[in-house]
Amino acid sequence: MFDAYFNKSTEGPKRRQMSHDPLDDLVFRRRPSSGLQQVKFPTRRKKAPRVNVKILIHEEVAATQDRKSSLDDVSSHVMLDGTVDAIVSSLHPRNPPFSIRILDPDYPEESQNSIQFNSKMLTFHGPLEYNTISVPKAVREVFNVASYHRSITKQIMPVLVQSRVHRFGENLERCEVAVQIRSNLNNIGNLKEITLAVAVPPTIIGKTIRIVPGPGNGEYDDLRRVILWKMKELNHGSSIVFSAEATVVTSKLLMDDLPKFPILLRCKSTEDTVSSIQVDCKQLDVDHPITLNVTMERSFQLLHRLPL
Repeated sequence: MFDAYFNKSTEGPKRRQMSHDPLDDLVFRRRPSSGLQQVKFPTRRKKAPRVNVKILIHEEVAATQDRKSSLDDVSSHVMLDGTVDAIVSSLHPRNPPFSIRILDPDYPEESQNSIQFNSKMLTFHGPLEYNTISVPKAVREVFNVASYHRSITKQIMPVLVQSRVHRFGENLERCEVAVQIRSNLNNIGNLKEITLAVAVPPTIIGKTIRIVPGPGNGEYDDLRRVILWKMKELNHGSSIVFSAEATVVTSKLLMDDLPKFPILLRCKSTEDTVSSIQVDCKQLDVDHPITLNVTMERSFQLLHRLPL
């Protein structure tokens, strides 16, 4: 009997396995004056989509520089046509909208009339305001955002051209023309594909022209009566001098007269613009959160005249 009692199983009835209760995931905190308080862990926020925007600003510029002795007083009359293009991409099923503003801080009032926005891509709110841009997912190539045309007078240009002519010889029958090209120190990049053309006046005997050895590949075109120099690149802040000598037609010039050489310079840049145009991009609003990655490329092609 005692053996039977002590050999009796003491495990008792097996406990039934309980299913998972969502309440087990909650944390309870006891308040001093009340019972338990339910505390929820913060939910993970959805990551804002990344939008890549590449802005391309290009200007075609024609400028006429005044002939003045003081460098601080030199100004140029400028006609420019500019375009603002863009490429937009994202991994989002639909490219999220964002805000864009285009403004020239040097001429903020003129920006109201000179900048024409592409109404197919933008919701226009005002020339000085941030406008809404929505790019369809199907548009994967470069598209136009805005264009502008302006006629202005500028004192600070990417390039400065100066010339000097003097006569020499026993009877002042010879003359030399020297042209200096100076790249602005404030330029971001270098001037490229430089072509300098100096027109030869009728008071010069063309077959007597001698190009002074120096930088660039200089040559004289007798048919067009033009001296040409070409140079691949000029570093920003640097200057270079081209010169040539020739015999003067003394019968057409007085002793104190100097031949007049019109000068034309063509160059380009892939890192600067002639205007101070600015393009700013930002998130549209809190309902459209995005992470903007904006890159910008500037360029211009310049035809620069130094008249008689």
